[in-house]
Amino acid sequence: MNKMILSVIAAAVMSAGAAHAADGVEKKIAIVATINDAIFVSKPDGHSWYDKEELSATNYKQLEFASNDLPVRIYTTDDEVNVSLVEPLIVARADGAQLSDVTITFAGKPVVQGTPVNIKQTTIAPGGYDNIYTLKINAKSPTNVAAGASKNGQYQGELVMLFEPKA
Repeated sequence: MNKMILSVIAAAVMSAGAAHAADGVEKKIAIVATINDAIFVSKPDGHSWYDKEELSATNYKQLEFASNDLPVRIYTTDDEVNVSLVEPLIVARADGAQLSDVTITFAGKPVVQGTPVNIKQTTIAPGGYDNIYTLKINAKSPTNVAAGASKNGQYQGELVMLFEPKA
């Protein structure tokens, strides 16, 4: 079964280290391309993906946070897709304080680790199906901050989802 782990991938540019007197400097770039004839997941433009997204406070009290609605395009040759979390989304500070009650919804359905969400593709496209869905992330202010410590700071996490055609 073709599987595609969706996560943020960064290309690294590496220097060769030794410069030759008259030859200049040699540089290398690691190139990665993935072809999967059963599924393709992207932004609606069909070729890019999200690098970094911000959770914004829903009001001045900063007790609840939400992402923008993130549109996700799925092209498949099958009319069903399973969507799941590869690992729990933990949004934390360096000292271990974490946002609480983190929830992820995709196509209006809650997504949790270990339980794939089945999505029915409905828009027929040449050779398959092509639909756009909404990904949404919500969280609440941390509850595990040490007594007397501030909740202020930057919280970060990595969302790793698995999109796979239903076989």
